[in-house]
Amino acid sequence: MKQNNFNFLRFYFAFVVVIGHLIGISKIEVFQKFAPYFNTYISVTAFFCISGFLITGSYLNTPFLKDYFAKRAARLLPAYLFVVVTCAIFLSFISIYPFVEYFTHPQFFKYLAANLSFLNFLQPALPGVFLRNGLAFPVNGALWTLKVEVSFYLALPIILYFVQKVKRKYILFIGIYLFSMGYNYFFQELSEIKGNDFYNMLARQLPGFLSYFVCGIALYYYFEVFQRFKKWLFAVGIIIFFIEYKMGLEILTPIALSIIVFAIAFSLKQLNSFAKHGDISYGIYIFHVPIINLAIYFGFFERYNPFVVGFTVIFIILLIGYASWHIIEKPFLKRSHSVRVVD
Repeated sequence: MKQNNFNFLRFYFAFVVVIGHLIGISKIEVFQKFAPYFNTYISVTAFFCISGFLITGSYLNTPFLKDYFAKRAARLLPAYLFVVVTCAIFLSFISIYPFVEYFTHPQFFKYLAANLSFLNFLQPALPGVFLRNGLAFPVNGALWTLKVEVSFYLALPIILYFVQKVKRKYILFIGIYLFSMGYNYFFQELSEIKGNDFYNMLARQLPGFLSYFVCGIALYYYFEVFQRFKKWLFAVGIIIFFIEYKMGLEILTPIALSIIVFAIAFSLKQLNSFAKHGDISYGIYIFHVPIINLAIYFGFFERYNPFVVGFTVIFIILLIGYASWHIIEKPFLKRSHSVRVVD
């Protein structure tokens, strides 16, 4: 189970999100033909599948609850807090407001309070920053997934408490899966009926993604069975995934995607040491949107060749991800009590 290429997969999915957002946020016409090949939703939900597996292992191999939370905090918080605070401070230089007015603006304090508590949707923009059509554009829209991730960290001990209590664990997994699918479907339908995106936002909270997390949990508990039938499951998973994708369905997709991801994770052994020089996936994920927004703000895509600018932006994001790992993330993980970098 320890021999896997999750580091490569996390980098791959983070990189797909970077490209997908570069295409979507910049709205450069020549980029749009590439959009179907960089599906950010699939990448994010694949992250959730992986997280369900890895964090379950972390929790079960950690003797004390406080150590489990210490691990999670050490992995998530340092870089996250840094990007939120850094954006809040340094983006003041491009705000339409003078410094004094910017740093005393109610929106500035609301941004800090909302983002530092993972409630990004309450205040995604900073005062006078990244204005488009007179409205402030979200500084870092990708951070919404961190709220879901943190919610999962908090819910996992409760979920596993009940998992440990039942003999037929698969029944509980199926129950959680069906609850998650029902929750997601209910609020998406309500959003369409009411014509209110608020309900769609509710669908994107933790319960709506538990189907992906619980697949990761289930695969951890039934890992030996999965390994035994991995090739057959992979073939079935591919078929189900593409059928539902073409039909615009998401009924068995969490199961199919999980099978595909984990079959790859435990098959390509040559990728097992992919992150030996640094696990930059988290860094590029949480830093990439502000970098893209800055390139748009300064008009680089309009003034220069958009492909050259795009490749330059990607290169900068990769460098920042590398720096984030070595300067922020790794040192905190080393200082944390009994934290394993692979978690």
